[in-house]
Amino acid sequence: MPEWFSLKMPCPVRGCNNSRNDVILNWVCAKDKTKMFISEEGRLACSNYPFDPHNDKIANWKFDCGDRSSYGPHRGEHFIAADFQGFAHAMSIAVANSSVAGAEWVMQLMINVKEQYEA
Repeated sequence: MPEWFSLKMPCPVRGCNNSRNDVILNWVCAKDKTKMFISEEGRLACSNYPFDPHNDKIANWKFDCGDRSSYGPHRGEHFIAADFQGFAHAMSIAVANSSVAGAEWVMQLMINVKEQYEA
């Protein structure tokens, strides 16, 4: 059974102003505005899950942190997929600022996410 935690991390889109080390965002589902969660299986889901099928692999997800700065990646296309490097960077900052997920959970998450991006 997967263990789910609230998704709190910087923007995983490389080049975004909100991907800095001092930014932690509380992510919400764009469709129903409910809290987002992450599991060590490398999946994201909104609070409506399992009633509403907003549950998918991280590699299939697109992110919009709301930054619209003139040189940022979200200025034209708002929802952008994160690459493995961007997601790994965001998770490293999230883990450093959290005491919730343990080392084994984080290691399993990164193994699963890497497999998604290599597929």
